[in-house]
Amino acid sequence: MSSSSSSTDQFTAELQQIRGFIANGQLQEAAQALNVAQQRAPKDARVPLLGMRLAESVGNLPNATKAARRALALAPGWHVAQIELALLLARQKEADEAMRLAMEALANAPKDVQVMAGAINVAFFSGQTDQTLAWAEEGVRRFPDNAGVRLFLARHLSSLGRHDDAAAHLQYIHQRAPHHDETLKGLLNCALAKGDEAQAREYADRLLAVTPYDDTARYWHAVAHGQTPATQPPELVSSLFDDYAPNFDLHLVRGLQYRVPERVAQILLEKHPDRRFNLLDLGCGTGLIGFYLGPIEGFIVGADLSEKMIEEAARHGIYAKFHRVNVLDALRETPSDHYEAITCTDVLIYVGDLAPVIPNALRILKPGGHFVFSCEAASEDEADLVLREKVNRYAHKASAVERQCREAGFDEVIVEHLPTLRTEGGTPVPGFLVTARKPQVAPAA
Repeated sequence: MSSSSSSTDQFTAELQQIRGFIANGQLQEAAQALNVAQQRAPKDARVPLLGMRLAESVGNLPNATKAARRALALAPGWHVAQIELALLLARQKEADEAMRLAMEALANAPKDVQVMAGAINVAFFSGQTDQTLAWAEEGVRRFPDNAGVRLFLARHLSSLGRHDDAAAHLQYIHQRAPHHDETLKGLLNCALAKGDEAQAREYADRLLAVTPYDDTARYWHAVAHGQTPATQPPELVSSLFDDYAPNFDLHLVRGLQYRVPERVAQILLEKHPDRRFNLLDLGCGTGLIGFYLGPIEGFIVGADLSEKMIEEAARHGIYAKFHRVNVLDALRETPSDHYEAITCTDVLIYVGDLAPVIPNALRILKPGGHFVFSCEAASEDEADLVLREKVNRYAHKASAVERQCREAGFDEVIVEHLPTLRTEGGTPVPGFLVTARKPQVAPAA
């Protein structure tokens, strides 16, 4: 072996070590080693690509994008740099350039499954539903035994309501990996969506046998056996919204005609026309409440389980800080008499039981403060809490929620009925908006 090839191998090993540092969160070590690598090989495109990963790991997408562009400039036509840059651009809504780069990467490396998977994600993040489906189907044709690509296709088909087609792909994986929990969850969800109760129970039993201590498996097992769990596991909610984050605003506001955050912002400004208040936005998502409120003479704190949702919310530049935490923990851990307002929109459909929510919201509010939240409506002849199994969301009875607010100690509870909370498959989903006030402190004698 020549000294040149030995030197190259050693440098490659050093780059792999840097990648390991980044993966393990050892960012200072990664940065120091990366600076050394840059000095040794300023024209090696792999170095700025690692710089991209380092910047991405701390949420600095602009610097990550610059580094990816540098890598591609050093190695024009390199499919790895093309697809990495495409993914970054897609996450930043630069869909046209992202799609062009993804197509070029696919043309340059048609047999690379990672490029195929990357291109599928570029289309998904860019909101290109038809192209996402086309590339996912092409990915399965090219790489029929790749479980990751086939599982993505199954999930995408299921999201389009094509549950039979999704189940066929999941069965393909299941036959080869019968204990794969994500496949079992997919089959279970397809069975629930199709209303096949017997099959749902069968898959739920298999899933629980494979992962007996998993909260998500226990949740789905209860649902399949006709029970109503009190709440959804945090992992279930966070994974759902991590996937939706890049296109959430577009999908929710334009696609589902969702206007609740705009109405909530209007209510808050009616209560605080001088804009002087502090707000806790529970389940802040991509920050639509902050977007519609605009800057206030106070601070807005966002709490959400999804890191990717928080990344999107931060772009508005309105929130003072964020906490990556579920709603129940945020309520439990926040000090008393701390905020003038709390909002919680399109969140309680995943929380379920409001028994730990409403009293804690009252505790956290300052006297005279308001808790403004939305619920999907159950009819008055249904139970107080209903799990809509096909969409896996909770609906609440308005009269029961109003009663819970008053029993907790709110002295004014206004329920605004919404014939269309959002649309679902073109059909209006009814809901209601609650504005509950904490009593003012009694004047001193």
